[in-house]
Amino acid sequence: MFLMNALHPILWHLVFSIASQKLNISMADVIYLGTPCTFDPSIVELFLALQNGSAVLISHYTMRESPKRVLSALFPTSITTPGITVLQMTPSLFRQFGASAIRERILSSSSSLRVLLLGGEPFPSNVELATWMEPQILLQKHICNVYGITEISCWSMMHVLKSLHSRVPLGTPIDDQTVLAVHYENKQKEGCGELYLGSVTRRCYIPQVDDMDKKNASICYRATGDLVRRFDDGSIFYEERANDVVKRAGTRISLGLITRKIEKCLHSSELAACLWQEELQKLICCIRCFEPKTKVQQRAQTFDILSKLACAEQPDRFVYLQHFPCDAHGKLDKKLLLKECTLLAQPAQDILKSFLHDRLECVDTLNERFAKKQRLDINATNNPSGYDLSFRQAGGTSFHAITLCREIGLQMCIDDEQRHLFELLLDENVPLRVVLSFLDTAKLVTHNTKLKPVEPPLDAIPAATPSCSRACGLVITRVEQPAIHFQYHWKVNFSKCVDSPVAQYEGRYVAVGAHSKILRTLDALTGQEQSTLRLPDRIECKVTFLSEQLAMVGCYDGCLYGFNPLTGEMVWNIDIGGMIKAQPFLSEDGARIVICSYAEDYNVMCLSTERQQVLWCMRIGEKAIFASPLELPRQQAIIICTLDGGYTRVSLLDGSVQWAKKCKQPMFASPVLLDPNTFACAEVNGQVHACNVNSGKILDSYAAEGNIFSALVVRSPPTHMGHTFVLFGCIDHHVYCLRCKTTAGKSASFELHWKVDVGASVYATPTILKIEPNGFLVFCCATDGRVVLANLSNGQIQWSDKLPGELFSTPCYIESLRRIYLGCRDNYLYCLGI
Repeated sequence: MFLMNALHPILWHLVFSIASQKLNISMADVIYLGTPCTFDPSIVELFLALQNGSAVLISHYTMRESPKRVLSALFPTSITTPGITVLQMTPSLFRQFGASAIRERILSSSSSLRVLLLGGEPFPSNVELATWMEPQILLQKHICNVYGITEISCWSMMHVLKSLHSRVPLGTPIDDQTVLAVHYENKQKEGCGELYLGSVTRRCYIPQVDDMDKKNASICYRATGDLVRRFDDGSIFYEERANDVVKRAGTRISLGLITRKIEKCLHSSELAACLWQEELQKLICCIRCFEPKTKVQQRAQTFDILSKLACAEQPDRFVYLQHFPCDAHGKLDKKLLLKECTLLAQPAQDILKSFLHDRLECVDTLNERFAKKQRLDINATNNPSGYDLSFRQAGGTSFHAITLCREIGLQMCIDDEQRHLFELLLDENVPLRVVLSFLDTAKLVTHNTKLKPVEPPLDAIPAATPSCSRACGLVITRVEQPAIHFQYHWKVNFSKCVDSPVAQYEGRYVAVGAHSKILRTLDALTGQEQSTLRLPDRIECKVTFLSEQLAMVGCYDGCLYGFNPLTGEMVWNIDIGGMIKAQPFLSEDGARIVICSYAEDYNVMCLSTERQQVLWCMRIGEKAIFASPLELPRQQAIIICTLDGGYTRVSLLDGSVQWAKKCKQPMFASPVLLDPNTFACAEVNGQVHACNVNSGKILDSYAAEGNIFSALVVRSPPTHMGHTFVLFGCIDHHVYCLRCKTTAGKSASFELHWKVDVGASVYATPTILKIEPNGFLVFCCATDGRVVLANLSNGQIQWSDKLPGELFSTPCYIESLRRIYLGCRDNYLYCLGI
């Protein structure tokens, strides 16, 4: 909607004069101009300073993405550098400083801050405020709740806190030109109503609305979209957004009310946000806690919360996070938060098992005899337990059954099967084991969902449960597979080519090196730099993370470097003796590091993770090693491919050779495991081999029509038609997808499933993405800068674009963020989001 701010300059002057008087703004103040100019509170910051001759502190927009840097700039520790005195922020943005920093540096008695204005979102609770400051701080500083909307020229109401023990109202109008009206749905004017702000003079011109209004009333009222409660003394308290009330299985629920109930169960430093996933009709509760909780602690808190909520208010899922994302205006980004918290599609049986375990604490006593918690005493021989219980006996309700049927029903091809599932769940004579067996045999679709109303039988719904009435029914909504597009979120300059594969750590950080000798660790969401490390020579090796505070990378100077990715501090370095291009390999048990290199003496070296001592070293073949090793799970062995065409099985324990084989051409591709007894490797001339793990014998081969420098990628069942897929890029301009069938290491067969022309040679390894509801897709990069997204099932191109430089870097995909990261020879690392 187009807005034109038509407020007269004299009236602007009047508004700011009143605000200045209330807050005692003067020439001595330093005001932080930190609000983006696209957000109207920035006008307040700028003109308060202009009107009173105050100083303004401005920071670069990229700096705002690092709370630590902003904190140091606003409240410097140096006594010679003045700090700011007036700060305006949204509560979400302010929280990012952290409770300890707020208490010790921002709202301490010695802080330079004199005025804190929080607005744009619900004001923090008294419990949270108490963690930020001592009560006497309110006598020294103005802590204000400011409220308003753009259509009434930003600030309209203000309340200055006097106590930390009473709920904070929206305040009183900031000038005598602003009037309030509360529109109630009932004639008794009870409960909550929508707040309208009006003014004779303060108004913004909205053509779409004002041109249609022929009344030309003297007072122009604008809807705020906020539901408020007005008390007898005239005070007005915010309750929730009007669009935060949703209908769930026939019952209207308030996301704001549920959030407040949940926050009463949380610790003072924790926050909650309830989100509604419209497509699946699911309620998700996100809990922000700075200190990570164990699974046991999460479950204890979850069950405590559930015990205090009505059935219709109970979230379908709880998600624990260490931070909530903010949008460009500093408000809680609910869309991004919902993306982060939305589970990708699960098999039908897993959906039911997860619900039984996480919500009802019901596990299969036959398979989990040592489970610590059971709803019933398993020693009572006459009583059923675990999956021998019915759904109702395990604690399930008709409301739970509707929720499960809605989600599982999206995968069912036949309407009657979904109705039958609902009946099985509510039949007290049907054990859960039978229900799971039914899901195992039901006809399911992999990715598609469909539109079909399913009404539970009347006799299955208790009369006392109005939320499960026949009128509401159970509606399964078809979600068509949407067209996929990527948008460019950010890019970071590395000064020279970025050819290294991108590495990530727990979906939070990405790290990559470049020809410029620079290695950077970046925040995966914002691209904000966490650390920068400059090595003696170029970097083409992929980073290996050992923990959040330790990672390692190989360099062209022949050294392996251990460093802290958060600080950039060098922890250790070891001279390997030759260029390192293969990613340093960390064993499954985390005890050993294996480095394959271009060293002439020993091209394979094994170190202890704890002390970096050489456990063994050896030379395999006559040439260097480019490919990364393949570990054989639970066999304490690895397979290494070399540039002289050899492939060898080596013991991880002592470096002894268990078998060695030789092909004619060099092997650049890293090998992959097809099944526990079969692996695949590739020669540079295009020959792809399936080999026996125990003997190295070649079981089958496939010949591509060009050289292969890309690593191999495997996608194992469950896949389309139950095949194992092997993917790789080729310099013949194609990405290949092979179907592979194996039989316990005795036989194997390759068939071409599809190949797609991407327009230029492919050196980078294809990346498999899982994007619901579209399923599995393949992201490919070509040397001419082209990026292509293809369907894994048939190779059909879904999306393509072109970057301004050549692409040799293998991308990295973070599923939780739905983002992909790739380096380019235009010197930039790019972040693309779905």
